[in-house]
Amino acid sequence: MTTGKESDNHVAAAGWPVLALAGVITIALTWIYLPLGCFALGIMMWLTHSLRVPHRTIPSGAALIVAPADGVVIDVAAEPFPQHQIGAPPVPAQRITIMTRLTDMQSQLSPITGHVVDNVLMPGLFTKWGDTPASWQVARQSNERREIRLRHASGWEVVLVQLGSQTARQLICPLPEGKFLEAGEVLGMARLAGVCDLFIPADSQLAVTIGQHMVAGETVIATRTGPHSPAGARQASDV
Repeated sequence: MTTGKESDNHVAAAGWPVLALAGVITIALTWIYLPLGCFALGIMMWLTHSLRVPHRTIPSGAALIVAPADGVVIDVAAEPFPQHQIGAPPVPAQRITIMTRLTDMQSQLSPITGHVVDNVLMPGLFTKWGDTPASWQVARQSNERREIRLRHASGWEVVLVQLGSQTARQLICPLPEGKFLEAGEVLGMARLAGVCDLFIPADSQLAVTIGQHMVAGETVIATRTGPHSPAGARQASDV
């Protein structure tokens, strides 16, 4: 299956402000010095390519979890789901960290078919991520983040965490709670070249390794192999 009606290679809604700014700069540089304007036009064309909504072929299977972003897997670890409320007991999960480069497609896609349960922005800094797991953990704790919790029809959940960096200073996901998404549908963007953590149920069978390149909506990250209970989910009374 494909990504649906939005996946026709047009520019993503979250990408238009960047292109508008690039257009103004291109016009200004053209008036100042034509070669500079031509160079800026080339950058604008590249941005148009990076900020598009791509055509992706989504693998079929209700138990599949697909990559939410283009980029490279820089870390995989066993780590509890982000707490949805103060004092809630930790729920085991696996965390997959993907770093999107400037040369990658910037749109982020839904990793599963389900509903948005939470969409919370937590203000913070925009410090450099560094090159070591220790520096990444410091960035996670201090940088701005947006947690997007998605619930599958079977009750289990995944949490996509958009993370700020020196280049990704706008974490965008306009979707309201209750919004239904199919796997591979446009979810948002960490603008630009951001990092994201994807938390999946601990009993999922992982299909990726550190250093592997992800293609959003196409690369299978994991398969749900355990009972389809609400792993990582809240009770209905908490929703």
